[in-house]
Amino acid sequence: MALSHFAFAAGVILLGASVWLLVPALLAAIYLAWRNTVAMEHLTDATEAIAQGDFERRVPEQHTPGVKRLADAVNLMARTSIRRVSMLTADRNRLATIFAGMVEGVVDVDEKQNIIHINDAAALLLGLVRENSIGKPVWQVIRNQKITLDIDDAIRNRTVIKARVDYPRVSERLVFDIYVASLSDDQGGPIGAVLVLHDVTELKHLERIRTDFVANASHELKTPITAIRGLAETMVGDPDVEKSMLMQYMERIHSQSLRLSNLVTDLMTISRLESDQGTSSFTRMNFNDLVRREVRAAASAVEIKLHSLTLDPFPEPLEVYGDRQNLSQLCNNLIDNAIKYTPEGGQIKVRVRRDQADVVLEVEDNGIGISPQYQERVFERFYRVDKARSQSLGGTGLGLSIVRNIAERHYGSVGVTSQLGKGTTFTFRMPLAEPLLQSEVSEQP
Repeated sequence: MALSHFAFAAGVILLGASVWLLVPALLAAIYLAWRNTVAMEHLTDATEAIAQGDFERRVPEQHTPGVKRLADAVNLMARTSIRRVSMLTADRNRLATIFAGMVEGVVDVDEKQNIIHINDAAALLLGLVRENSIGKPVWQVIRNQKITLDIDDAIRNRTVIKARVDYPRVSERLVFDIYVASLSDDQGGPIGAVLVLHDVTELKHLERIRTDFVANASHELKTPITAIRGLAETMVGDPDVEKSMLMQYMERIHSQSLRLSNLVTDLMTISRLESDQGTSSFTRMNFNDLVRREVRAAASAVEIKLHSLTLDPFPEPLEVYGDRQNLSQLCNNLIDNAIKYTPEGGQIKVRVRRDQADVVLEVEDNGIGISPQYQERVFERFYRVDKARSQSLGGTGLGLSIVRNIAERHYGSVGVTSQLGKGTTFTFRMPLAEPLLQSEVSEQP
């Protein structure tokens, strides 16, 4: 009996000890489970935020070994992702800046030919509003069949297309060199195309001017050469030609040779002016003195035609910065033009005046005048209002073109006002030279 009581008491003591041991363990297990649950909730929240683009989100520091490793991996993924996104954003911004700063127009379309990107240059060339073009089909925005067909062809055939396109606009007609290249993904599948537009309107215009110039120059050169050759062949083929007729032939040959010489000289002048666009030969000079010398040089030609040539200079020195030879030729050409197209006994007035920061040269005559429809064209190469009269007076059709070229080289301009049968006034203006500093004045000899 005593033994049984002892065994029962021992069992109760053992049970109580077990309970005291199990309760802390159970509480510790519950606490660890709660910590893991909270850690997993933080981990889940952070992972979802990172997945939605919040790469600044981090998982709080964990001390549980398994959860800590997973949290560190998620935080590392977030830091790596934000670096990669920053790099991609920088590359995208760099490309956007490059596209925006390009002179050429750039249009990017997807595989369905919807516009993804269009830079300001392309919008300006095509006459579009950039913001209103994004997301729309290219055929709806760019109403040019050639361009849309080339984009479609490039996407379908995975190729590059180069072409020249006429693009009519409201008030002008542009010419583009286009470059269309298909775009592919990593697997080689089509993802769209890029269209590059280069405006060659001015280049085509210059090519046409060059072609016309060569044709006109060839024609102008051929005329005196043909005349000289014909007269020479007549003289050689007829040894018995009368002396009086021979002298007439010689005078005509001399006249045509002078015309040929003048033409070659003017062609060389234009070539020199267009090839030398620098200011290395520019010097300071008194424009009054330069004009006065050219007026004196024209005295003999004025006397032959019984003209009255007067000069009205500015009362004070007018200093300009330019090429002395070119400005002298400009004055000479304008005065010579007035002499040629003013009948005998006419009046020619040369005036020099100041208009704020510009010097102005006016050459006025009371000659045959120019009709309004021809006044803008008289500065074109080889253009003559009256071709027969011009050739009979020895004109090459290049004098006023040279004047305009010289004026533009000196940052100036030349214009004409005229009334048919009453006379013409040519006006040239260019900037005055900047005033010299006191130190510069003392250095001059």
